Amino acid sequence: MAQRTKDSDRARQADQATHQARHAEHGNFLAQGDPITVDVRAEIARLKTEPAWASGDRHGVSLVKGDGINVALMLLKKGAKLQEHHTKAPITVHLLEGRINFIAGGKPHLLTAGMVLALDRAIAHSIESLENSALILTVGGEQI
Repeated sequence: MAQRTKDSDRARQADQATHQARHAEHGNFLAQGDPITVDVRAEIARLKTEPAWASGDRHGVSLVKGDGINVALMLLKKGAKLQEHHTKAPITVHLLEGRINFIAGGKPHLLTAGMVLALDRAIAHSIESLENSALILTVGGEQI
């Protein structure tokens, strides 16, 4: 399992490098002054064609990074689990596809497509994907 994880990490890093080369505007951040637009459906489709998705239980990419904000697209296969952790800034999770169990402060929250959950900084949380899912995670605030 450890070797599979290492292979998945290498594939994810290669995919991210390829993505950055194709979408250089995402690497320029918001400080460049130009708006950043992203076709989220196209990004979901693209991520599903990459080796990191085929070999692992999750795959994702930062869509926008800037001073105090990170907007990431994350795909989770059914059964994928993100272990309990916390962030230094408030977050929102917007579930685009699928169904997840988001556990915050020990309480489960069932999210289905179209739902948004907001959580303050420093609150322990974890995720279990109940079916193949796609979500937008936004981390923002002055303490990123």
